Amino acid sequence: MVVRSLGFLAFGLMTCSAGVITEGFTFSVASAGGAHSRGTHYHSSTGGVYGDPAGKAEVGSYASEEVRGLAEYNLAGLGMLDSVFVTFSIYSAGGLFAGVNDEPWTGTINVYAYQGNNRESVTDYEALPIAFAGALSTPGLVEGGIVSLLITPIFNSAIGGGLTSLGIRLERAGNVPSYSGAWTFDTFRLTSDDQSTAFTPEPHTYLLAAAGLAGLALARRRRK
Repeated sequence: MVVRSLGFLAFGLMTCSAGVITEGFTFSVASAGGAHSRGTHYHSSTGGVYGDPAGKAEVGSYASEEVRGLAEYNLAGLGMLDSVFVTFSIYSAGGLFAGVNDEPWTGTINVYAYQGNNRESVTDYEALPIAFAGALSTPGLVEGGIVSLLITPIFNSAIGGGLTSLGIRLERAGNVPSYSGAWTFDTFRLTSDDQSTAFTPEPHTYLLAAAGLAGLALARRRRK
């Protein structure tokens, strides 16, 4: 899925050749059963220390738990760019726990940007969004496919605002059902080109993305 309605024009932007700008590190955080407002434990980490596959972004539910997929990018040494996409792969149409949540669910995945901290933290589950980055319709997702979301204005606003880390969070839109089901993503990176191979755009993405950028600008003014 690609958000194309948000242009960003500025002098002094760096031009990056097609390819990877920087790699992200990926993890999953779940809530306690029935209480979905905050994260309490990991379902996946970059080092795989929790016994599950390393570096996976699981999105959906595990019994009564909600699970969200996250990736963070270190912005040190990076400048504003004329084209930035958050790109990731569709690892599995299902979750990480065989026999429990290894079936997909049907609906919408919302993608938010947040101020990262360059480390895995369960509190990233509920970190305040600084912008809406897009939405994915799960019927359009294909296992093994690649998704790219255009986030140039979000990235450049983060750089201009002095952020040292940019987080991206994938979460299920709407209420989380009582049954288990998930989608799993991996290989998160920022790229200078659109590498999408399969996606289904959500019609409300453009308006929400614009609203998200307005919120990011307001947050920057408050920090000043």
